[in-house]
Amino acid sequence: MNSEINIRHLAFFIVACLLVFLPGLCVDVMNVDAAQYASISSDMLKSSNWLEIHNKGMDYLDKPPLLFWLSASCFKLFGISNWAYKLPSFLFAILGVFSTAKLGEILYDKKTGMLAALLLVFSLGMFIMTNDIRTDTLLLGSTVFAAWQLLLYLKTNQWVNLILGFIGIGLAMLAKGPLGLVLPVVALSSEFAYKREWKSFFKWQWLVGLIIIAILLLPMSYGLYQQFDLHPENEINGHTHVSGLRFYFWTQSFGRITGESDWGTKFDNGAGPFFFTHTYLWVFFPWSLLLIGALIKNFFVLIKSRFKPGYLVEVFSTGGFVLMFIALSASRYKLPHYVYVLLPFSALIVARFILQDVLDPARKGLFRIFSVFHWVFFGAIFLVCTLFLFVFFPNASILTICAAYCLLFLGILFAWKFKNPFTRLIYPLLFGLLALYFVGDSHFYPQLLKYQNGNVVGRIVVEKKIPSQDFYALNVSDHALDFYCGHMVPTLSQSDTLIMDKAIRENGKLWLYTDEEGAAQIHSSKYHIISENKFEDYHVQFLTINFLLPEKRNGSLRYKYLMEIAI
Repeated sequence: MNSEINIRHLAFFIVACLLVFLPGLCVDVMNVDAAQYASISSDMLKSSNWLEIHNKGMDYLDKPPLLFWLSASCFKLFGISNWAYKLPSFLFAILGVFSTAKLGEILYDKKTGMLAALLLVFSLGMFIMTNDIRTDTLLLGSTVFAAWQLLLYLKTNQWVNLILGFIGIGLAMLAKGPLGLVLPVVALSSEFAYKREWKSFFKWQWLVGLIIIAILLLPMSYGLYQQFDLHPENEINGHTHVSGLRFYFWTQSFGRITGESDWGTKFDNGAGPFFFTHTYLWVFFPWSLLLIGALIKNFFVLIKSRFKPGYLVEVFSTGGFVLMFIALSASRYKLPHYVYVLLPFSALIVARFILQDVLDPARKGLFRIFSVFHWVFFGAIFLVCTLFLFVFFPNASILTICAAYCLLFLGILFAWKFKNPFTRLIYPLLFGLLALYFVGDSHFYPQLLKYQNGNVVGRIVVEKKIPSQDFYALNVSDHALDFYCGHMVPTLSQSDTLIMDKAIRENGKLWLYTDEEGAAQIHSSKYHIISENKFEDYHVQFLTINFLLPEKRNGSLRYKYLMEIAI
């Protein structure tokens, strides 16, 4: 069955999926994280301070600077826009897909690598992370690139691969901290230990790699030292005497396990130890069941062979995935995007499982089981596309509708017309996912983001040419508003009437962006309302069925106001 798999077809589907992702680059950035990072990048460009990071005029100590550096650079080259902010992450996603293909080729063969790249790019997690741009796409691309280059170095002893591998680790650490080092180290250590290659742990060349990482981290470390360690009197998130270096190298990552970080103690989202177990089912959709089957098979082989080398070709991917999954699950604060970095490893595990086991003619029962589930998944995708187009936001263009259903029809056609088992197992899902992602990027997300009114109001502020000194936010703080306004909007509380009075006396009037409570306060105050605009608002990352159904949507909406006032 494997001999009938066409590598060119796999490459075609990979490119097609990446092209379908392109419209998402122009979709508005989402609150909270993506809009915050876009705003920080914009402020970095305007301030020309690339080593010290600020958010809303305050010291910022959370994420490393790589995303801000890259996005600010794109803003400088292409101007401030949605696609300029998202472009670096999209390029790192392409790097991750390409590196996964090459990594699979080293571990197995070209066919396995291409299939792994295909599974990665079509996973639901990849689609989401190329829309809701955070630091995870940079982390994924750089870690799998580092893993590919380091394995290539071990195979060829070429210094260029060693250097590139540790550059990848350095970039990963600049993207999201020490996790960028831990994942490749865990995967390599699993491989060394399984094959009893103990000498590989003590190569002196690893010291050269650490020097490369140190050089790459030096600008960031200097900036952290200047901004935080030299100013222990500054209050950061309610604390003084905060070391930026300690926060980066320990607290932000390992402190979530030890309890030193506020994330998991002061801020607790109630995620239990098995949060990622069910989360990964949709993150790696629709290949999740295949992953479960592959892991069970690999564990069975390892236990039956008593972990003797030779029974599995490699444990690089399985060890890297399982051990990091356990480590991430030990964190006291969890969010779904934390496990996106594991997608390339799970794709490699599943690709090998499909080629070695599911398509094995002697295991036709296994093939039939996954075929049934894949048709269930295809039906679910068909239903979701229909809901997106005709129920949730029933104003899609004829072109979008026709394109989506043509792709869905092609999926059915390939399953009915072609007898190749691999084609019947995989291709219908690929066409269905292309339809889903196309509808998501060209219709669903653009309609959904209309209910995130920070970007809507921000564009109105720019269109009306409202001066920054005349515009304040009352009772609310909105990162999307900051980004689309092009400047940080000062936030006032209800007691800041003296500031409002002074601004009105100096400029003749004042513009306010506020919530329902703030609007009620203005209506009952001494201020004269010149104009007032009301906007529907919803936190678009927390979708509910009541919001998605148009007839019930009003009950889920909040309202924000843009008010022009005078005395």
